[in-house]
Amino acid sequence: RIFLENVDSVLEDLKQLLKERNVVRNNTVVVLTVNAGQSELLSNFICSAKSKGFDIGNILVFPTDEESKLLAEGLGVATYYDKKNLGALPKGEAKMYGDPIFAAMMFAKILCVAYVNMLGHDVLFQDVDIVWYRDPLEYFHDTSNKDLQNMDILFQHDGSSQPRYNPLSANSGFYYVRWNKKTQYLFTSFVYHGAVVRKTKSHQQVLVQLLLEHASLFGLNVKVFDKAETDMFPGGWHFHQHWDSIRDIIDGNSNAYILHFSWTENKVNKLLFMRQMNEWYVQEQCITNDVTKLVEGGVVTDGSLTLSCCSKEPIFSCHYKDKPSKWPCKDSPKIDKKGKLFWK
Repeated sequence: RIFLENVDSVLEDLKQLLKERNVVRNNTVVVLTVNAGQSELLSNFICSAKSKGFDIGNILVFPTDEESKLLAEGLGVATYYDKKNLGALPKGEAKMYGDPIFAAMMFAKILCVAYVNMLGHDVLFQDVDIVWYRDPLEYFHDTSNKDLQNMDILFQHDGSSQPRYNPLSANSGFYYVRWNKKTQYLFTSFVYHGAVVRKTKSHQQVLVQLLLEHASLFGLNVKVFDKAETDMFPGGWHFHQHWDSIRDIIDGNSNAYILHFSWTENKVNKLLFMRQMNEWYVQEQCITNDVTKLVEGGVVTDGSLTLSCCSKEPIFSCHYKDKPSKWPCKDSPKIDKKGKLFWK
């Protein structure tokens, strides 16, 4: 009900914001959503992207609380806080996959893509636990690949063989949506399945079922990149199980555009894994929910947190010898009782 009562005003606000900030590039917007509990991961993605020279001008962040709104604005990215629909969502971090906080945040992941799609734009949606090695939009915008351009929606492979994700095993934390009537209907349907998402505690499970339904009934063209045969979009399956892919990234021999730190129990471990992969760019003083303390006068303005939050160089530290690392971490403990050494 709240969505339906406010959707027109939200879309008008978003239309103005996208125009004023010149966010839309090649009719595409990169979309993320975050709450205060996951804000360090957003900081790392933005700081990492800036350090590597990526253009962050076409990124749009949908924060779900005032704290993450201030952070996103302070890091210099376009931000839209849909307080009426998202303001009641929890601020804390999910302790594990599928817990009540994790489940509650799933609605934000649906709405932020649906809104931009309704405005007629393509969307690259990604979770905040991702780092870029190359701009993934270069891949999705490659007009020489005709088969790719014929796809309506394209997903990173999740790696999981759980029945509830089969047969597609599409990862809902990194995907590209081309705007057309088919995808607009898909995400309208997705919004209306919000109660099912809450019940299943997984918007990924519901999305996979909707993809199958819409592909069968309406001809939606769905692409899920093979987890073993392609190396452009590695994720948690590669990080935890397919180490040849990670070694190629470390050695500079990979075609990877991103690395998604999925398949990880909680935020604490994600941060540690990023640090030992030499992909952590957030200064210690910025790991706080009160970013007003980081700027003079306590007033956060557009981009005012960049200098105090972002490191120009990655911050490396060892934590677990049985997980991938940029350099050997042989003196560190194991995280898994039967874990094998990444570095021999």
